[in-house]
Amino acid sequence: MNHWEKIISSLDLTLLTSLKTLNNNARGAYCGDLLSDVLANASGGDLWITIHRHRSVIAVASLLNIGGVIITGGRQPNQDALIDAEKEGIPLFSTPLNNFQASGRLYKIFSKQG
Repeated sequence: MNHWEKIISSLDLTLLTSLKTLNNNARGAYCGDLLSDVLANASGGDLWITIHRHRSVIAVASLLNIGGVIITGGRQPNQDALIDAEKEGIPLFSTPLNNFQASGRLYKIFSKQG
């Protein structure tokens, strides 16, 4: 099982962008819903876990070279966010898990890689 397959299956993710957006390996994760906090503390390559579904998330993700955005709670992105994510090549996912559950599962995955 490759890197993305493990993450997708472990978090019950639905990829909302095309497969071609899965061109990078995620290196870690950051959970946050305050955009300024994410700008200050997330790192390039991180998977960003959030409840937000608007296009500002994609703008921040693009600035930081985020590895992918995971929208929790079964929420779906706004159409403009989906279009922007595809244009920027940022994988955009949805999961039925909440932020805590998604963070915990990613912690297990990334802590085993080290």
